[in-house]
Amino acid sequence: MVVAKKADSPSVRVPVHIVVGSPGSGKSALIARLAGERADWLGLVNALPGRAPNNFRLLSPGCPCCTGRVVLQVSLVRALRETGAKRALVELADPAHAATMAKLLGELPFSLSVCAAKALILPQDAAIATACVEAQQGPPCPAGSA
Repeated sequence: MVVAKKADSPSVRVPVHIVVGSPGSGKSALIARLAGERADWLGLVNALPGRAPNNFRLLSPGCPCCTGRVVLQVSLVRALRETGAKRALVELADPAHAATMAKLLGELPFSLSVCAAKALILPQDAAIATACVEAQQGPPCPAGSA
């Protein structure tokens, strides 16, 4: 089993925000803007912008919580290791799968290195997404919730 761990604090789990919405709602653009402003955040998207920063990764085709669980696990862990990200934003094309994805992130082996954070649902959350993510108080993941 592969587990993402930061060298300086191996017990810290990385919060993962699921960004959902209908096609064309601006999911990739929001992730590009947020991760573009913060080099310590990771963006996993369905389509890379023209000039993608180093903290962007492309998701494999298919639903990451259904058919692509293993690929998501490997991609997420690898990207967290490569970037040293302290927060991740994952684009999910189908809003109906948000709850399944959040549940998946709370199960082993994901729960050893990440935790599900507030899901961002577009377009209604687009105006407040940055404030919600950046204003999160306290530790990014609840202690002992693995």
